[in-house]
Amino acid sequence: MKVKATMKTVKIADIHTNLFVRGELDQDHALYLGDLIEAGVSMRDMIEVTERDGLIEIVDGRHRKEGYELAKVSEVKVKVLDFDSEAEMIAYAYRANTGGSKPPTPADTEHTIMLLIQQNESMKSIGELLGLPTSLARRYATEVKSRMNRAQLQRAAGAVTEGGLTVTKAAAQYDVDPEKLKEILSGHIHKVKNGVAECQRNLSTLYKSVGLKNARLLKSLIEKYEDGDVNAKQMLEIFKHLEDLQKKSSKVTVDWKARFQAIVDKSKEDAA
Repeated sequence: MKVKATMKTVKIADIHTNLFVRGELDQDHALYLGDLIEAGVSMRDMIEVTERDGLIEIVDGRHRKEGYELAKVSEVKVKVLDFDSEAEMIAYAYRANTGGSKPPTPADTEHTIMLLIQQNESMKSIGELLGLPTSLARRYATEVKSRMNRAQLQRAAGAVTEGGLTVTKAAAQYDVDPEKLKEILSGHIHKVKNGVAECQRNLSTLYKSVGLKNARLLKSLIEKYEDGDVNAKQMLEIFKHLEDLQKKSSKVTVDWKARFQAIVDKSKEDAA
């Protein structure tokens, strides 16, 4: 790995996020960093990125980037790194987080190992890249491979039920056992569909409940304003606070959607 001699100031909006190390973003930690930055506290470490074909991508500092965005910082100085391979970049990101203020969780470690398996790294090299004992790396890798195989079976099942492929063609395209695929198709897909429908109903109920509570609260506050118990400035502060909360909630959804899209794109590349 080589570190470029000069740093670079870039727009926060131009920094592309990724799925390295963290299986998910810790929103509480990001909010905490955002509060610190907004209060004038300087982050000790710069965000580290790599730049390839004009694309600036985070290597280390996903939560810091989120914190800067929440604090409405438009530009930040970053350190640009250069790697010989994708696997080396993933391993560097993992090791950088291992010694940081928020070390990787077991789920984060499994996520990183999955990325390295997709780069065709062996169990031994995974242990060496991440600084893990071979036995521990093997245990993680075995579980990750099992989960990846289950995911491939589900994708193959979807190709049959929604894409119109035969069991034989789907099994070949996704490199899965045809007999296991038949077992999945025997009834599990219907359970998954029912689960999705239930999830949609629960979300609708949740958002309807929140909307009604907000409406009742605002109606009550407007009545207080009309009675002279709340002034116009206070009302506008409340509206702004509610709008900020809605923006943060929307940003979380956008972040998860981007992560999902990255997984889908990767699956399409693997299947091609």
